[in-house]
Amino acid sequence: MDLSHIKDAKRSFAMYGVLERIEIINKNIWVDCPQCSRVERVVKNMLSARGVTPAPCLLVCGEGGAGKTSIISRISSKYAAVDGVVAFASLSENPDNLRFRDLLLLALGVPLKAQGGAGKIPNGLEKYLQLRKISAIVIDEFHDALLAQLGEQRKNLSLLKTLSGPPYHLRVMGFGTFSAVNALKQDPQLERRFEILKLLPWVEGDEFRSFLASIEENLPLRKASKLYSAEIVNYLLTNTRGTMDEVLKAIKFGAIHALTNGEEKITVESMNEGFIRRWDY
Repeated sequence: MDLSHIKDAKRSFAMYGVLERIEIINKNIWVDCPQCSRVERVVKNMLSARGVTPAPCLLVCGEGGAGKTSIISRISSKYAAVDGVVAFASLSENPDNLRFRDLLLLALGVPLKAQGGAGKIPNGLEKYLQLRKISAIVIDEFHDALLAQLGEQRKNLSLLKTLSGPPYHLRVMGFGTFSAVNALKQDPQLERRFEILKLLPWVEGDEFRSFLASIEENLPLRKASKLYSAEIVNYLLTNTRGTMDEVLKAIKFGAIHALTNGEEKITVESMNEGFIRRWDY
C-alpha cells in the first residue's frame, strides 16, 4: 500500500480501523501557515525584548473563524506555565459583568477584594508583576473593550496606556475583529505602541496549496486526496470564502465521510456530504 502522501511519523495511523481514524481526525490537526507563524514569531520577539519603553504591544485582528482562537491556544500552551510569563483574559467570559479593568486585574491574578478603588491601579502592582514574572497579557475579544461607550472606552484606552508604560511595562496582546483598529485611533499615542497584524482569508496561490498539502500529510487516509488540486482548491475557496475555520471543517468532515463510505480519500463529493450532514456519519 502506497502511503507516501502521509508524513513518515503518521503513516502507521492509516492502518488503524475506521473509528480510531475518525477519532484522530476529530482532534484539531494544527498546520502552521505563514500568517499564524508570523503572529507567533512576533509574540516571541516581543516577550524577548528587554528594556523597551513603553512596552511593545500587539493587535491581531481578523473576522470570526480566522484562526485567532487556535493561535491563542498555542501561545497559552507555550507560555502560560512558564513562570506565568503571559496572563490570559477573555472579554467574552464575563458572567459577573465586570468592568474591563477588573477583568484584566483578575487575569493578572489580583483578586477583586485587593483591586482597590474603581478606576485605580492597585498599589504594589509593579512588584506583584515582577514577583510573578508576568510580562504580557493576552486579551481575547479585544474589540469589546474598545467599542464600549465613549466614556468607558477612554478609561480602557487610558488603562492600556498606563499598563504598557513605566513602571509596569506590560506587553498588551489583543486579539479581535478589524473594528479594534479604528478604535485604537482614538488615542494616537497608544496606537503607535501597537504592531497590527491582520489575519486575512485564504486566496488561490502557492501558500494555500502548500497549506493544504501539509494538512493532507497529517490525515490517516489510505489514498492521496491531492487537496492542492485545482478542483479542490476552487471548491474550498468558493464554499468557505477562504475562512480558516471553514476550510478546516470542510476538510475534516470530508475526510470523515471519505472513511465511512470506504473511498479513503477526500473528494468534492465527500466534502459536499460533509457540508450537508456534518456529524451525521
